[in-house]
Amino acid sequence: MLSVFVAALVIGLGTLLVQLAGGHDAGGHDAGGHDTDGHDGPLLFLASIRFWAFALLAFGLVGTMLLAFGFAGKLEAAIIAIIAGLASGFVAHTVVRRLQGPGTSSVASSKDVVGQVGRVIVPPSSETRGKVRVSVRGSFVDYVARSTETLEADDAVVVEEMEGGEVVVSRAPKELTP
Repeated sequence: MLSVFVAALVIGLGTLLVQLAGGHDAGGHDAGGHDTDGHDGPLLFLASIRFWAFALLAFGLVGTMLLAFGFAGKLEAAIIAIIAGLASGFVAHTVVRRLQGPGTSSVASSKDVVGQVGRVIVPPSSETRGKVRVSVRGSFVDYVARSTETLEADDAVVVEEMEGGEVVVSRAPKELTP
């Protein structure tokens, strides 16, 4: 029985070392990922490489220690090691998923841009497109802009709508001008 625990310990440790050496967090390569709503399925974590690596490592370590130091018999060591392995795998998978948090994106959506005040870089008009600079998520982003009114360079504008990467702007009221 000791050889089973040692083998599990070596496999679990080897899997973790391969993941670390390869620069992978096992998150992108897990079948135990998130569904389209960003929630784990009820037992989908069982398909996770991370889960099994930590489960095997804990199973092997606990079982080896219990038998090697004579703290438990074979049956007791197996039961305790199984419980420790499953708990360790589940906790490791859950903690890493929570630390990763919901995915972030550097792509601004219309809800991030519409209503924001920006500055005209290249004046748009009713006939031509121009360019405006808008602060989005703490960074300045330049957008191709359309406007129904004639604007001048450095005019303050408000983004009214966003369509396919282009924005529709109008002159900002004086109350919104910095």
